[in-house]
Amino acid sequence: MDQNNIVKKTIEKLQEKWEQKFLLIGFDGFIDEIIHVVDERDNYKQFTRINTITGFSERIACATGLSANIELVPKQMKLGGNGPIMANALRSQGHKIIYIGALGKEDIHPVFREFASKIYAISLSDPGHTDALEFNDGKIMLGKLKNLEDINWNNLIQKLSEKKLLDILKKVSLIAITNWTMLPELNSIIQGFYGLLSVIKNPPFIFIDLADPQKRTKQDITGILNLMGKLEEKTEVILGMNKHESVLISDVLKIKEDVLTLRVQAIRDKLNITAVVIHPVDRAVVATSGEVSQIDGPYIPTPQISTGAGDNFNAGFCNGWLTGLTPEECLVVGVCTSGFYVRNEYSPDRKELLEFMRNM
Repeated sequence: MDQNNIVKKTIEKLQEKWEQKFLLIGFDGFIDEIIHVVDERDNYKQFTRINTITGFSERIACATGLSANIELVPKQMKLGGNGPIMANALRSQGHKIIYIGALGKEDIHPVFREFASKIYAISLSDPGHTDALEFNDGKIMLGKLKNLEDINWNNLIQKLSEKKLLDILKKVSLIAITNWTMLPELNSIIQGFYGLLSVIKNPPFIFIDLADPQKRTKQDITGILNLMGKLEEKTEVILGMNKHESVLISDVLKIKEDVLTLRVQAIRDKLNITAVVIHPVDRAVVATSGEVSQIDGPYIPTPQISTGAGDNFNAGFCNGWLTGLTPEECLVVGVCTSGFYVRNEYSPDRKELLEFMRNM
């Protein structure tokens, strides 16, 4: 079936099968400061940007042995973190969200208040802060995560008893575990969930986004990959990655595949989990035990925003999975949710998503 027919079929199924569900998403929380880097300034109001990461790296390299004055222009302060952005996108699709993460220790931080007012929020710490330097060919995320050491199992069960948490897990259809890289104690929560899932008759499926694990040791990465295998004993587990992250995971697993469809299948086979997804900026691929599928995305070279594009893809993919779509059709929902977001700087509601898909 060609892609146009796949998209048409996906739209039909979304309209027929969609239903509101309860979802548990966590566990980070960042204040995202979207920033442009100045190339040349004409006057106080006008400047030209450095448009590429290569150009930015060359500007920095020229300062070797000398110094440099690089101007950063804040464009937007917004809700950030993989979890909140993904949760916000799924809330826009009409699902009920339970969010556990870093939204404010004493009080909800102002940047999260509107989000928190529309969901059931459980906050364990103050948020981190990200300076997101955006370029046309990618972004540089400069994270400050001191506050996030409080995201751990002990603090969670002080906020919620194990019985209350178990009641929540019985109610939800999805557990989304995001930004493992930035949360050094997240494994304790995953292990705690593993124990609780053992007593649930129909456990929710689990979606995991490691979020650029380059700074974590190979031993740490191997540990979380092994944990995924344990979780698969209890329920369906899906691992989502961008292209760069798939290279890092391939290296840890000793996989040498340059072709994306072969790489995604090799990773899935090594991990032996339900599905593995890789989403470069222009397409997405998914592997399950029975098939590998690829869908081209509605790529644009100059997005209005790129920070959060992957989280919106993840939300779209999970929305498709919750609706009972095929893995290939889930890719369609993922690339269209992300495609809408990077053009409009917000996540689509159901009507906007369907209209965007019709015009893909």
